[in-house]
Amino acid sequence: MIGFIVNPVSGNGRGAKVWQAIEERLKERQVSYLVKMTGERGEAERLAAEIVRQNGITLVVAVGGDGTVHEVVNGLVQANTACMFSHIPTGSGNDFSRAYNLSLDPQQAMETVLAHASTKVIDLLQINHRIAVNAIGAGFDGQVAKTTNEAGYKKFFNRIKLGPFAYILSVIRVLFSYQPSDVTLEVDGTAHRLSNVWLIAIANIPNYGGGMMICPQAVPDDGIAEVCVVSNISRLSLLTTFPKIFTGAHVTHPAVRFYRGKRITVSSVRTLVVHADGEVVAKTPITVEVVPKKQRIVVNE
Repeated sequence: MIGFIVNPVSGNGRGAKVWQAIEERLKERQVSYLVKMTGERGEAERLAAEIVRQNGITLVVAVGGDGTVHEVVNGLVQANTACMFSHIPTGSGNDFSRAYNLSLDPQQAMETVLAHASTKVIDLLQINHRIAVNAIGAGFDGQVAKTTNEAGYKKFFNRIKLGPFAYILSVIRVLFSYQPSDVTLEVDGTAHRLSNVWLIAIANIPNYGGGMMICPQAVPDDGIAEVCVVSNISRLSLLTTFPKIFTGAHVTHPAVRFYRGKRITVSSVRTLVVHADGEVVAKTPITVEVVPKKQRIVVNE
């Protein structure tokens, strides 16, 4: 039996419409399923933990965006379940689906989910007492995530099916007010003191923010997190360099450095906003640890 956690308001109401079409096809095919609908932020986590206690649930599917993915996987981890996980994307960025080659078309994604012919066991990132599936960001991108989630234009871009543009607009807004900070980054016991840091991204997959290739070398099942640091760069240079992130060409810029490790701590002179999978979850200081081979997921290979 398949369990579905549906965020009906994801993608400015797209989640509800997509689920209606999916449910019709599930009934046509006589697929055994159980569905729970979220009603508020944070509820998907509780519902995911509840649904796996139902007899026969072997796969839990999040119907929503990366925020729903984040909550559902946290619920599965809390329930200490062996259930598989997958995603039918209806959100803004849908980075989880991009990373694992799941179609951004919900109907095609559903076909992959129903077949679940290919699976992979991936690492997760633990930050304080929460789990991140895709990436954790501190500093500039944490503030961008906060600004995007609070912005009215996010709904507009979702409505016209240009969700990632909400993130880009927030980048431009935050760029002109953000103040970089001196940071101490510790990776597997080695401390790095960095000045004028704009952002620190700790990634399990290459992409975030709707397809930006922030850490092109990140591998989700190697037991290692990829860390990208951007520092000592002017606002103008950051703005002109920003488009390179969509192809990963930013990796050669002198203001960009990479680290790899299993345990990462970030402390800063100025308190930094921290996001996990696009959801604001903390402020610095933080500790991030790789939880290896933790969650089996459905992929499209």
